[in-house]
Order: sequence, then structure tokens, then C-alpha cells
Amino acid sequence: MNQSLRNVLKYKVLEIIPTNLSGEVKIVSSKSLSHRYVLAAALAHGQSKIDNILDSDDLIATQSALKSLGATINQGLITGGKVQRVHETIDCFESGSTLRFLIPVAMLQDKPVTFTGKNQLPFRTQEMYENLFKETYQFEHPKDKWLPLTVSGPLKGGTYHLRGDVSSQFITGLLYALPLAPNDSEIILTSHLESVGYVDMTLDVLDKFGIKIIKTVNGYKIPGNQHYNPGNYSVEGDFSGAAFFVAAGLLAGPIHLTNLNHHSLQGDKEIIDLAVKMGGDITPTSEGYLVKPSKLKGISIDVGQIPDLGPILMVLGALAEGTTIIHNASRLRIKESDRLNAMVTNLKALGANIKEIGDTVEIKGVSKLKGGVLVSSYKDHRIAMSMAVASIMCEQPITLDDETVVSKSYPNFFESFKALGGQVK
Repeated sequence: MNQSLRNVLKYKVLEIIPTNLSGEVKIVSSKSLSHRYVLAAALAHGQSKIDNILDSDDLIATQSALKSLGATINQGLITGGKVQRVHETIDCFESGSTLRFLIPVAMLQDKPVTFTGKNQLPFRTQEMYENLFKETYQFEHPKDKWLPLTVSGPLKGGTYHLRGDVSSQFITGLLYALPLAPNDSEIILTSHLESVGYVDMTLDVLDKFGIKIIKTVNGYKIPGNQHYNPGNYSVEGDFSGAAFFVAAGLLAGPIHLTNLNHHSLQGDKEIIDLAVKMGGDITPTSEGYLVKPSKLKGISIDVGQIPDLGPILMVLGALAEGTTIIHNASRLRIKESDRLNAMVTNLKALGANIKEIGDTVEIKGVSKLKGGVLVSSYKDHRIAMSMAVASIMCEQPITLDDETVVSKSYPNFFESFKALGGQVK
């Protein structure tokens, strides 16, 4: 094995030694809100200042993409205006949010734009958009995958029927683009809206930038010919990322989580209520939450609205007394990995009593996990972080095949983990 390959493997593979964690951790900025603020600022005529943008792979992809559509971005100073193609090809890396938010935005102008991506992103469905756009606009991709995808407009507005139970990212993309179309538009949802919290975040950010959206019984009315107003905003801490340290505090804390807004609209703030329902000892503080070791009990959890919490909730269920049921989990299968199967496979390898029944997971809790095995990240940031948390309750060290995947949403996760006393090598 040559030295360069040895260095790469040394960097990626991580041994995690079981140990208690304690101390204070400042939670990173929200990935979901960072995307939304940056995009709104890039569509506003004039300069905005967005503080605390998450420094992650997905946000690098979004900011690079917006530069390709005419925005100027420099360390949180964003000057936007009319969407215009600067570069024909936009690389979304592995970011589904970047791709789905920007497809309709790119279609606000008439020059072809080709979206590319890597790993699983070319295979994540864009059928919702294809059904809306293929008859009227350019929407071309290979037969066996969704990327590279070439689109062009100009998007005129109109009535759009789409399902609400696939991904709210499609709805968010339309809500950003359609106010800039020349005609009024309406989004009509043909099924129950899941991930409501993500759409609420979108509507809140749009309102801050002066965009008016009218909620209807089954969707949204969007007046055309609107304009985004520039502004100065700061991105709050991320409850999706905080969930891993909430779990760590419950299992082997105490941990004080800071940089969290008690009144946040983030849907994944639900982790606090769910942890309390499981018997968790969590106290609000002026800066966030103090989480103490707790005797947890199994409960039934519907993750339809909070799919990103699914993996870490499975870890908590595996170590809670009694039975935990994770249901309505179909959307865990269409993320960076099949998170449902990935977590069941990994937790079984660690010694958990867990089984997959369709899109439901049944877990009978144990007091300790065995460890002593190599677990896969499945190239998925949330799987990797979930395994790190599970490791602290193992009898033997575990080996994680790739630590670098956390850069997608929480680049300093393992630095924070080690600062709390986590032992990794």
C-alpha cells in the first residue's frame, strides 16, 4: 500500500472508544435555514448580509450554484438580482436541497442550465418536477438516472398539482421561483403535506424578504411579479444536528447544548419533546438546553414529518427500556442512503434487538450494546453521527468506515465529540 493511500485511509477510518461525554457544545448553524437565507438573498436586488451560514459541503454547493446564476457571494455578503446564467453547468455535489431548490429558479431565464451531482444524487427522483415541466419547458436527462439534467424556461407561472408526501424540497423550490414569474401561480397539493416544518421555515424566510404567499385549504396562491427585498439576518442553530448531542446527553451526559432557539420553527425541534416523552431529563437554559443522563422508556414515534431524526431516534430506542416503534418511515429510504435499512443493519451488528417491518422499525431496548465491529456510514452523514453516539454505550470500541461524510451537514462534529471527552483514533 503506498503512503498516499495509507494517509487517505487513516483520515477516513475512525475507531471510537466507549466513554461518557460531558461539557458544553455550541451547535452549528441550521443547514436548512442556511440554504433558505442564502437563496433569498441571492434573489434580492441589492446587498444582504447573512451571518452564521453553515460552512458545509451542501452550502458550498448552493453558494457556488447561485454564483453560476448571477449572484455575488463573499463571506456572507450576498448581492443578488435578476437570475441570469453565468455558467452553463451547475454541480450540486450530493445536495438534494441545492438541486431541488434551484431547478425552478434556473428556469426563470431562457438559457439552458445543466445540473450535475455525484454519488446517490443522480438517482434521487426529480419526477415531481418532470411531471410539472416536461410538456411546456426543456427538461432533459438520461433514461436511467436524473442527472445530468438540462432545463430552461422562462418560467411563466400557472397552476401546479403535486403530491405533498414525497419531499417538501419540491414545494420550497416552487415557492422561491414562482413569485418572480410574470403570471400568478397556485400550488395545489394532491395528498397530505409531510415535513410541514420545512415548508413553514420557507414561508417564514420568504416573508422576511418581502415575498407574499397566500395559504389555501389545499396549497398556496403565489402572486407573480414580486421582488425580494435585501436584508441582514443571522442563521440560528440546527436542531437536526443538535439531536445527536441530545441523545448523547441522555445516554452518557450531562451536556449543555447552546446556540439553540427555544421558539424555532425548525421541525426537528421535535427532538426535545420526544426525548422528554421517553423520560429524558432536559432543562431549557438561556442559551439552549441542559441534557442529563436519563432512564429512557420506549414509545411509538411517527417520523413522517421528521425523517432526519429517524436514525438517532433508533439509537435511543435501542437503549430504552421496553419497545420503541418507529413508523411512517418510508422517506428514510430516499435520502443519501436507505437510512432505515442502514440503521437496522448497523444496530444489529452492534447487538441491538431491532427489526425492519416494511416502513416500520420495531426495537426492544437493551441496557448496553456490544460493539467490537466495523460499521458503515453508507456515505451518509446522519448514519455516521448516529453510530458515533451509539458507540458511547458499547462494551467494546467500534470502527466507523468513513468519518469525512459528516462534512455534508456538521463539519466539526467529531471535534465537538472529542471536546466533550469522546475518544477517537
